[in-house]
Amino acid sequence: MPINYINLQPQIKDYCEQAKSTTKSHTLKVDQALDLLHRCADEISSGTLNNISTLSSPNYKNRCARPNSECVNQSFKINNNDQYVLLASDGSQITSTHHDALPISLINISGIFYQPNSRKAPEIQVFSEFIRNAENDISLDVISEDLVNLIRDVAEVGMLANWHFKTRLPIITISDGPLELFHAPRASADYQQLFQEYLETLEKIHQEGRILGGYIDKPRANLVIRMLEIIYQSISGLDLSGISDADIFFRLLEPGSRSAIFQLNSPSSNNYTGPLALQFFYLNVGRKDKPWIVRVEINRWTADNIISVCLLHQALLDQCRLMGSQPYPYILHRAHEEAVVRLDEKEKLTALLSFSLQQSGVEIISKSYKSSAKELQNRTRLK
Repeated sequence: MPINYINLQPQIKDYCEQAKSTTKSHTLKVDQALDLLHRCADEISSGTLNNISTLSSPNYKNRCARPNSECVNQSFKINNNDQYVLLASDGSQITSTHHDALPISLINISGIFYQPNSRKAPEIQVFSEFIRNAENDISLDVISEDLVNLIRDVAEVGMLANWHFKTRLPIITISDGPLELFHAPRASADYQQLFQEYLETLEKIHQEGRILGGYIDKPRANLVIRMLEIIYQSISGLDLSGISDADIFFRLLEPGSRSAIFQLNSPSSNNYTGPLALQFFYLNVGRKDKPWIVRVEINRWTADNIISVCLLHQALLDQCRLMGSQPYPYILHRAHEEAVVRLDEKEKLTALLSFSLQQSGVEIISKSYKSSAKELQNRTRLK
């Protein structure tokens, strides 16, 4: 049956009233957070800031930002017109459940190489690969979606590290999403092996001299907010719950400006050491009448080189402008278009495998009847 809109009508009124009240409270909290950010900047500058050491705790409750060398409430514009080349990657996957006729676990990774203003078409690479087990055999078991996602994330960064080409221009590599791997279960042998491979891949990108940025669209993180909560926890009645970093940087950053670079403190920080240490900044890629805040994760090897930061800043703005009123890096959009696996492609691959198995004399078990019933276009109901 469809939704009972008559039943929902009085609840919609309640929803709007609650939203109105929440918005008012939210605005007051953002005002307080901005005041604390300015206070934090002043106290760092004067050397009077207390509780800074508590930000280093690896406790999961202390997942937060840490001040870096730049003033925490400062914004930075860019006026570069330097040339660079871009390399972006994205991926998608096929995962199965026990309801499917055939268990298929597959990743599809795309890479786009592009030199702006060169009049050359982007170069595209796509590779598709079945997931394999520890013995390097294609896995015929149902694999958890978390593990397939992790394998895909590592392969995406691998594309950025292993694509070789000749150029004298700076190479800016962009991935969709954070650079910090955030998957569970983290204690498993599969995770540990993949995580080590991931760190080695990051190091390879570093050794290649490439600039790496992880682009997070519409971020919900409260890393800077949490930093302020920890530093000023002694303030009676302090309540910054329900607001995000983007809320304060919507106010602080003009279009085209980035925030200060912050260090990322989290339970996994100790795994990203030396030049691999994780840092981030916020960036307003929108317009004056329609700001849009994104978070960009970088490693220390990029953060420590202001020229690299400026090039990444410039490249992201250039790419976002290509998408008009809905700013998003065009090269990531293209990478997604090349990588995405649609339902009809999964069905085509399943049919191809089924035919090949039948030709080999292997009996195929049909999908579950529950799954088949859900796919019926014209369902009937009991009277």
